[in-house]
Amino acid sequence: MCPNPSSDTTRRTLLSAAAVGVSALSGCLSLLPSSDPDTSLPDTPTGTWTQYGADGANTHATDRNGPSKGNLAWTSDAFTRWQPTVADGTVFTTNFDPSHDGSAIAMDAQSGTERWRTTLDASGDNGTVVVGDRCIVAYGTALVALDTETGERIWTASTNGFERVVADAATGTVLVASDAGLEAFGAANGEQRWETDAMRNVFRAPAVYDDRVFVVGTVDGASSLVALSLADGSNRWQHELTTPPESAAPVTTGAGVIVADDRTLVVHDRETGERVRDLRSFGDPDPVAPRSVAVDDGTAFVTGSFGVAAVDTETGTERWRRDVSVDTLGVCLGADTVVTTVEDPEFAPGKKTISAFGRESGERRWFYSFDPGFHHMVTSPPVLVGGAVFFTATHIDGLGALGDAPARDR
Repeated sequence: MCPNPSSDTTRRTLLSAAAVGVSALSGCLSLLPSSDPDTSLPDTPTGTWTQYGADGANTHATDRNGPSKGNLAWTSDAFTRWQPTVADGTVFTTNFDPSHDGSAIAMDAQSGTERWRTTLDASGDNGTVVVGDRCIVAYGTALVALDTETGERIWTASTNGFERVVADAATGTVLVASDAGLEAFGAANGEQRWETDAMRNVFRAPAVYDDRVFVVGTVDGASSLVALSLADGSNRWQHELTTPPESAAPVTTGAGVIVADDRTLVVHDRETGERVRDLRSFGDPDPVAPRSVAVDDGTAFVTGSFGVAAVDTETGTERWRRDVSVDTLGVCLGADTVVTTVEDPEFAPGKKTISAFGRESGERRWFYSFDPGFHHMVTSPPVLVGGAVFFTATHIDGLGALGDAPARDR
């Protein structure tokens, strides 16, 4: 467990040891001297990333352009290891950990300035979704809604446990998945709308599309993909999977439900659950499990121990591939870039990086690197909105913002 720096000075001292972003386009090093204060992003980040997979469908995609550089703009003074959410120029995160106060925190997305902090006295795994003017935090057996402007507690509800939380903005529905099943709550008032225990051990985040929820878990002891009614939780169909769930969460688009099954990317029909087509197995010569999948505009961007690949969702044709070592954490898409955590001895020997690749070509655009150290790691999937990438990592012990900020000289 990493200590929480007790002062801003301490944090700057820790940061001075970390090498950071390199702009591949300009060739300028971006380093952190201890005397250099944090800076702001040049503009307020636009667009939203309101939950784990960017949206309820788990596409991990936004229609906004990512930053053209990966320079570090600012880091938070608040300890955190949890994936943030972003809406209306505000970043929402938590500092849950046994050695901290279990607070929900809101920060200015451009400067990192703290706007409010609400103590929840909680610890352990947690997740955050933003629905309208509600910042909703799930943890333990609790679900808490806070006002996005003030942090004031609006309502609190009890749950059966927590693994993942997702939301459907159109209906104002918050879904909490746990080993006990799935529960649905109203975002406005916290009232439980339905619950089901027909599926246990819900794996990763459910995906919501139109009036259905698509969940991977266990039904009568068998690993299955299940479609439930968003309105009442009733079972629409279920399809037994070949193997137990693998690490990629399901993604839902108009073309179907995409899951990883038997180390192969598979498309199921949204209406019937029929296995429509197998897109691609990864790895040579032995298939390996996709660790994360993001989908947009007919292309699936897949990461795993094989690297990063772009695959046509109709034909399974591989459009490009980068043979790099990929962290277990997720991938995020902007309108022009793919961002993920990788190690590549070609451009950052001995370093861990958050790297951006062109969506169409896979060409490296920029990367932010840091010394992996003994315990240094990125601790949550990166989040991309217009003009910025937000991440959490142990080498900064908190939240950082990457973007078109000035490069820092040693």
